Amino acid sequence: MDEASLEIMVAALAGPLPGTFITKIHQMTPYHLLLRLRGGGRSGQLRLLIAIAPREPGLHLTSRRYLNPPRPLRFCAYLRHHLQGARISAIEKITGDRIVIIRAARRHEEEQQLVIELLGKRGNALLCQGAEMRIGALMHDKNQAERLKPGTIYQPPPARPAEPGAPVSAKILLETIGINDCHTVSAQDLQTAYDDWFFPLYQAHYGNIETRHAIKSLQQYQRRLRKRVKKLRQEQSEKLKHLDDNRIGDLLKGEIHKIKRGAAKATVIDYYSPNLDKIEISLNPALSPVKNLEKFYKNAKKAKRGLKLIEERLQATEAEADYAAELIFQLEQLSNDPSRAISDEEQELLELTAELSGKKHRVTPAGPQRGGSGKTGEKAKTRATPGKEKILARKQRGVEKISGVSGGIIYLGKNVIGNENIYRHLGAPDDLWFHAHECPGAHVLLKTAPGAKEYEKEQLQAAALAAKNSKLQSEKAIAVTMTRVKYLHKPKGGRLGQLLLSGPTRTIMVNNYD
Repeated sequence: MDEASLEIMVAALAGPLPGTFITKIHQMTPYHLLLRLRGGGRSGQLRLLIAIAPREPGLHLTSRRYLNPPRPLRFCAYLRHHLQGARISAIEKITGDRIVIIRAARRHEEEQQLVIELLGKRGNALLCQGAEMRIGALMHDKNQAERLKPGTIYQPPPARPAEPGAPVSAKILLETIGINDCHTVSAQDLQTAYDDWFFPLYQAHYGNIETRHAIKSLQQYQRRLRKRVKKLRQEQSEKLKHLDDNRIGDLLKGEIHKIKRGAAKATVIDYYSPNLDKIEISLNPALSPVKNLEKFYKNAKKAKRGLKLIEERLQATEAEADYAAELIFQLEQLSNDPSRAISDEEQELLELTAELSGKKHRVTPAGPQRGGSGKTGEKAKTRATPGKEKILARKQRGVEKISGVSGGIIYLGKNVIGNENIYRHLGAPDDLWFHAHECPGAHVLLKTAPGAKEYEKEQLQAAALAAKNSKLQSEKAIAVTMTRVKYLHKPKGGRLGQLLLSGPTRTIMVNNYD
């Protein structure tokens, strides 16, 4: 952003920003900050976006949502510790340079200064403390200059000499947002116009960074799960070899009196075979015949117990792999639409992905924790009860409502949050539930109107929606599973949208849907 454009933008921000409180700080990328502001005698919330990226640097107010990393970056965590809750007293621009200073302070604390240097590739943001403006931390550490060393007093870069006779014009604002005279436009219209120009560029360069990172981490997690399944299969085959040791121990027990100590082999009659064949059993010469007998029984017992545990771990691991595939599908669907509006559900998907793929220990699915103890539980009791409208909106998060061809209602789950709401809040025991067979996809719920005549057509409509919103959507023929909601149940400790079938099902083939 050129100096003249920055001066106009800072002048437009000098009205709404002073007096507001910094309620939350986000850092979407290493180059972008978002300050959420409230108060100052104004209703509602303001969002100040600060960009020091080499492309499109600047700052403005935005009304749009942006995806945030599941865990805050280091500079963001530092700002939250020192600046969150502070009241902004002023925003000012250093004369003759593209540097903006936001001054803020908490009650009974010294002033903090957020210094924003919009110098193109050399741009940076840093937090200074106290009247001397001592540098506390940098947003971008690459090519750090000596003057920006943390712990030193902030010194602006040397001012560039102005070109004699050069016209002063707000080139960025004039050319990019199509406003001929910025001085005749209201501050709000200026912010809105700049935001409309900035958002598509941000989405093109940085919009899907977090989504791509989430997909990559889930794919790595899938590879770890496949290795775990392979290892469990090997352990299972080893245990199966010892499953017959109980029978061998019984045969050895009948001939124990004939076996001498130190024998490496023993020949016994197989009383379980129809021809009473003789078989040879390998023994451990270092053990006595009785100890060898006890070892066979012990191995058989361990194998039986181990196979049960291995089977449980295999089921949990495969269920976790299916859930990871479901999340990958949903994130890929989102990344295919760069112009989408960011929702709370998408942010929760990123946090769920980070929680899932960040675990490297054994798979033990754990559902959302409820309730609380101690002070946390006491605080929860004092919270105000949400109204009916808020409760209804919460139950329909991540769900699209569609009219059926015969008067029924179809609910389509857009993500795991919507899938969970369909099962937990929207579905009655006799409602029909649809899902693409053994494939990542949306959950679909059909509530048929009483006395509906075109019942079969409505089922086909719901099945087609399940097929169209699955990973197999490009196939010519897709198998869709249909069952009653009462035959669904959540596994113990199941995650959001994770369900198991436990009753009769019907398969519907969907062909040539639009």
